[in-house]
Amino acid sequence: MKTSRSFALALALALAACASTSPRTTDARGEVEQQVDKLLHAYAANDPAAVLAMLDPRGFTIYGSDVTEVVRDDAGLRQLMADDFALWKTARFGAPANLDIRVEGTVASAFFDVPFSAGGRPPVTVRFGTSWRHDDGRWVLMQSSNTVPTTGSSAHQLLHGHS
Repeated sequence: MKTSRSFALALALALAACASTSPRTTDARGEVEQQVDKLLHAYAANDPAAVLAMLDPRGFTIYGSDVTEVVRDDAGLRQLMADDFALWKTARFGAPANLDIRVEGTVASAFFDVPFSAGGRPPVTVRFGTSWRHDDGRWVLMQSSNTVPTTGSSAHQLLHGHS
């Protein structure tokens, strides 16, 4: 009897966990993916107001591609974008690839590679790592970091030749 009660309790907990998290997690992943797309579009459109509207009101950190580019306030983001577009004039992001979205409660991360072209130059791949928080019915960006990954310079390729 004790074993069947334990089994019943374990089964009930497992079913409750599946019922309460799976659909929401799937929905949340889609919502975060939409926010990623909106963020890339707003940045490429040189729309600081739209980007700022997507940032966590509790605070955010955005790491740019240069070690000096660490943004933690609205004025810093506006300056970063002004500098970027003074240099580039135009920007374009392609479709994200290798998208990996993880959701745990009210926090999510989205990592992805995306083709990026500045000033009409040929595109390069940019790798992003972002973290998001669910706030008042929407996902807001807490952190973002990006880098331009190398091609042909992995440890394996350097040790064993390019293949």
